[in-house]
Amino acid sequence: MKPLSDVQNSAFMAIAPCRAASLALVVLANEDTQHAPDTMKELLDQSVSRIKVAYAMLTKKLDKLLAESEYELPAELRIQHKKSVDALTPFAEVVEEKSDSELLKRVREMPSLTAQALYKVEPEVSAFLIDMTKNMFDAQKSRDSARDDGMREAIENAETVGRHIQLIAFNASIEAARIGDQGKGFAVIASEIRNLSGRTQTLLDTMSGYLRA
Repeated sequence: MKPLSDVQNSAFMAIAPCRAASLALVVLANEDTQHAPDTMKELLDQSVSRIKVAYAMLTKKLDKLLAESEYELPAELRIQHKKSVDALTPFAEVVEEKSDSELLKRVREMPSLTAQALYKVEPEVSAFLIDMTKNMFDAQKSRDSARDDGMREAIENAETVGRHIQLIAFNASIEAARIGDQGKGFAVIASEIRNLSGRTQTLLDTMSGYLRA
């Protein structure tokens, strides 16, 4: 099962850049830029790529990552997720233009994209990222605590079994001594079982100490 911290990191790295990228796309389309053509193309390609990556994460990949982590976003966070998708959708649609000139022309023809970048993409995506990060951090912390509790319980059960084995081995040694020479072989086996149980007990004590630290 994929740790939620990994999901959170992957989602954040993919989604966060779209906030600046959406605004950069509007600026590139509307300003009389003095950038060299190569630089202009690099900035445009970077903005387009970031928007596409973020939209893919929001609409497809995040659900897959969450499924791999056996986790589902709470209802309030799902609402924020949908708002982020809705905010970014106009940009995801516009960047599907095949040529740079057509893309910039279409952006210029959509003055509403400036307000969309400033008052929809930025606040909606930022709020989602902040709350998603907190939610997954808390959920992973709860999972880690539950896992540690489960390990402690398993160790305690194993310790109990180990003590029982030691007691059985001790009783077997007494019984072997009682029956004399015929029990010597059995006594050796009982001694080895007791020694193995003792080493196991030491190992369990060490593991338990790490968990309690």
